[in-house]
Amino acid sequence: MELRVRFAADPASVPGARRFVADGLRTWSLGGLVDDATLCVSELAGNAALHSSSTFMEIALRLRGAAVRISVEDDGVVPAEALVPRASFPDPDDELDTLVLEHEPTTGRGLAIVSILASDWGVEETPGGRRVWADIDDVADEHGVRLPSNHVEATPDGPASALPDGWVSVRLAGCPVRLSLRQDQHLDELIRELQLISGDHGNPRSRALAQELQGLLSGPAHARHTGRRIAQRAAAAGLEHIDVDMAMPREFSAEVQALHAAVKAADVLCEEMRLLTLASSPDLRDLRQWMTEQLTDQIERGAEPVSWEEWSTHQRG
Repeated sequence: MELRVRFAADPASVPGARRFVADGLRTWSLGGLVDDATLCVSELAGNAALHSSSTFMEIALRLRGAAVRISVEDDGVVPAEALVPRASFPDPDDELDTLVLEHEPTTGRGLAIVSILASDWGVEETPGGRRVWADIDDVADEHGVRLPSNHVEATPDGPASALPDGWVSVRLAGCPVRLSLRQDQHLDELIRELQLISGDHGNPRSRALAQELQGLLSGPAHARHTGRRIAQRAAAAGLEHIDVDMAMPREFSAEVQALHAAVKAADVLCEEMRLLTLASSPDLRDLRQWMTEQLTDQIERGAEPVSWEEWSTHQRG
């Protein structure tokens, strides 16, 4: 049994990877493995996000009896043989248990932590890049830093698209690529300005809105960055429309709606010239309305996706 999800290879996706693994383990009644497993996936996903030069990464959780295998796969350029834990070898003949981590740089310590927590771990070449995996169980097996295992296990045949309990797949069908990137840029500009004035006690409305937006964006950050990467790749390929597929917990529905309301409130401040950022144009407002409706309807009611073109035509009619 396997759970799998695709995220943007971005540091903002690491909390989403942790949440995915934790929810998957609880789905399988393996909550006792959550602490070690989420620490491992944080290190593996963080490595892929920071050092692989990859666009996306796939997080997989495979059930192996009373244990689980966590894997992070990317299509970056770092060769598999370069992925080894950084640790000091006092003497070439010393046992691996004597390896020490003190004074080691942060980059590379992550794999050392994984090698300590995991009962086994390894790195595999894939047709498009590499996969780093770690086996987590509840067996008391204390050991030090270890080099990756040479054992390679065949991956299950066929697609593995299952999600943990409480997660859903959503699709923004026929999303307009350039308009999507414009609205994402507008949100970035809005957030930057609000952050700059968040300490201004003489501007309570803007200050409160800045704090609200920062909180709302922290939850679904992995979904937003995944959608952005999909649109960027589509733009580079010269595509005008693209289906944007994302996975997220059901509770994100409320956060998406709250974020939409907060951006509308920010537009009011822009129109009142309390902010330097320009208010959203009508097409950006329509796009955000469509996105909000689509995510909400699919998450809460399991509705079928309605494409941007179909939705826009209905609005005009």
